[in-house]
Amino acid sequence: MPLDQVLMQIKDDPSLKWPEKMKGDPNKRNRNKYCHFHRDHGHDTDECFDLKQQIESLIRQGKLRSFLGRDHKDEKLKGKAEESSRQPLGEIKVIVGGSSAVQSPRSRKTYLKAITITEEEAERIHHLHDDAIVITLLIADYTTRRILVDNGSSADILYLPAFQQMKLGQDRLRPVNSLLVGFGGAKVQPVGTVTLPVVVGAYPQQVTKDVNFLVVDCSSSYNAIIGRPTLNSWKAVTSTYHLSVKFPTDYGVGQVQGDQLVARECYLAMLATDEQVQTMTIEEKKVVVEPIEVLEDVPLDERNPERCTRMGADLEGGIKENLVQFLRKNIDVFAWSYEDIPGIDPKVITHRLNVCPSSKPI
Repeated sequence: MPLDQVLMQIKDDPSLKWPEKMKGDPNKRNRNKYCHFHRDHGHDTDECFDLKQQIESLIRQGKLRSFLGRDHKDEKLKGKAEESSRQPLGEIKVIVGGSSAVQSPRSRKTYLKAITITEEEAERIHHLHDDAIVITLLIADYTTRRILVDNGSSADILYLPAFQQMKLGQDRLRPVNSLLVGFGGAKVQPVGTVTLPVVVGAYPQQVTKDVNFLVVDCSSSYNAIIGRPTLNSWKAVTSTYHLSVKFPTDYGVGQVQGDQLVARECYLAMLATDEQVQTMTIEEKKVVVEPIEVLEDVPLDERNPERCTRMGADLEGGIKENLVQFLRKNIDVFAWSYEDIPGIDPKVITHRLNVCPSSKPI
């Protein structure tokens, strides 16, 4: 049912909160579109983000069950509405100290093409800004706030205090060998990995996916970080300008809006923490291999000390001496620069960019 018809039926509901006057220059709005919820021009009622949020909130609170039962004949949709209205187990705001939605290939293709982000959506954001996208998700039936959306992270991270507040038990953690490496080179060994259901969006435009989190025990102003693995599984489109994440669902394009105030609170909290700890919040998953023995430089050309090789420092004296003499005797087989390999086609060592020759470099 169109949103304007829904609005007409619930307009007298005391739980419905009418919005404030639209912000921005009225002269720049589309005069051909009118929102009955805002009572102003700029967008259609069916496009109204604030109205969608209100209706979804009322559904979750169970205040529109009679309306859904009367107007929605689709029993499957009604059943999902009742499930969506179930209260979460708890809420995780600040760190202290089910099944995936089925999407047909046709519906995914249709809605993926329909994902758009308009200029009008940016009117809710305070500009100019460089704020991060910080959202709220339902993780393991807990409303979890302060979650950073990070396109640059190859891992999904859940910080240990948030995991502990979910009361899941340490036995849920699986061992992991991967390290998290910070920008400054600092390394953190995750406590373990855990798979938890995550719900993004509001009913009915929502998706439920199982997410493999790396659980990390270090200080952070965030409760979790959603990286590329989960963003890709959502087929999500992110916009830092709009502080918005959109994704396709069976019932249209879902959206989760970043909280600009919370993003700034997290940023200020990070500034107050240790710099080394800060760098651990947005990082890649890597397996770091340490050398099995200490190596030392051994010069092969006494006239040019820069011409050297490396060998194990723990080699026995006789073996080491014989090896050095052998290498020095055959020093002519080493190529220290391209001048030492005459007769080789320069194309072998010429660097080229594999780009279209007709494209102009930028």
